Amino acid sequence: MNHAQPITGPTDDDDFVRLPGLFRRWEIEQVVDAGADFHLEEAGDASDGTPLFAVYRRERTQTSSTSSSNPNPKKEQ
Repeated sequence: MNHAQPITGPTDDDDFVRLPGLFRRWEIEQVVDAGADFHLEEAGDASDGTPLFAVYRRERTQTSSTSSSNPNPKKEQ
């Protein structure tokens, strides 16, 4: 594997967790799912020249307005 730059992750304040391994473009769809935020970074090349990516994942936090039982509190039910 050829690394042009050292792999750096998102800042600690972002709460992203790096998924283990490096992924080819066509493998990313297997790790990305709804309900989470993702950050992708170039991570070098495989021995065959295929670009590799590091994937970071963070759970979305719910705010008080979205976690309420009534999504539109001003509207009468």
